[in-house]
Amino acid sequence: MSWQDLFWRGREAEVRVSGYFQHPDQLTAPERVAYYDRSAAETIKRLRETAEALEGYRQALAARYATLAATPYEYRLDLVRHRGWYDKHVTYTVALVRVYQDGHEEAEESTTYPGTQRREALKAFEALQRSRPGIKLNVDIERKAWER
Repeated sequence: MSWQDLFWRGREAEVRVSGYFQHPDQLTAPERVAYYDRSAAETIKRLRETAEALEGYRQALAARYATLAATPYEYRLDLVRHRGWYDKHVTYTVALVRVYQDGHEEAEESTTYPGTQRREALKAFEALQRSRPGIKLNVDIERKAWER
């Protein structure tokens, strides 16, 4: 089994190997002893296959880490207004985001302010902007059309 076989359901995997055994002193029939011996052997085989697959998975993770470490990125500063769909509360998020060339993004640091602290969020955003001149900005604090 290769590590890709662990992801047969999609993008996430769960690994479980289980077996049911009885204490050898409780077994009285030779057929039952032979059955549990075969069951233990099969469980050991599955455990070894799973361990080999997980070793391959660790190697794939190391390769991905090396790729991410070598991929160029640039920083972006975000100030985003969120309004909850259920409770209608407004929050502001100030985030320093790494934008990699392959398109994925990773928030390096992020702070959320309640809607009543809008000024503090704007001050924090401006302070980060001053500390990193030339950084790309993403400001999305206007009300959306569906909020009006």
